[in-house]
Amino acid sequence: MTSEEPGPGEPAVPEEQRWPGPDLYTLRGMVELDLALERGVTVDAAHALLSDAVVHAFGSRWYEWLTDALTAEGRDPAELPALLTDDALAERVLERVRARMAADDEAPDPPGGESGWYAYAPGDPRGSRGRYRRAVARRRENARQALLTPPRRRVAGRRRHR
Repeated sequence: MTSEEPGPGEPAVPEEQRWPGPDLYTLRGMVELDLALERGVTVDAAHALLSDAVVHAFGSRWYEWLTDALTAEGRDPAELPALLTDDALAERVLERVRARMAADDEAPDPPGGESGWYAYAPGDPRGSRGRYRRAVARRRENARQALLTPPRRRVAGRRRHR
């Protein structure tokens, strides 16, 4: 079994949902790492790992596309820290990079519009998504019951089994 295959009881994750994805977090992570390198921080292992991940997510020409996108936005290509502070700029640059990915045959396919960050996996076998929804739906009733019900007395040496 490889690290890509799901373990027993784990849902299979499609290739397009595996980390790293061509998303804002991957792009900003690489920018933060480049800035750390410029300051002289030793991040050799992190740089090796993340640079491979960025190439896997965006393709081998990602840096060229990033600087072209910054230039198209009227920014200096060396002005990478702007991607960390300006969310709107970062989103526009990411969309330009994804458009270039779609045009390049060697680059991975950009994600569709249905991608997003969620608290639970789509095929959650334990059903925790349903438990969460029920808890949210009954939160007012549960809060009222907690306020009105007297606390249980604790008796030493006796434990209630369920």
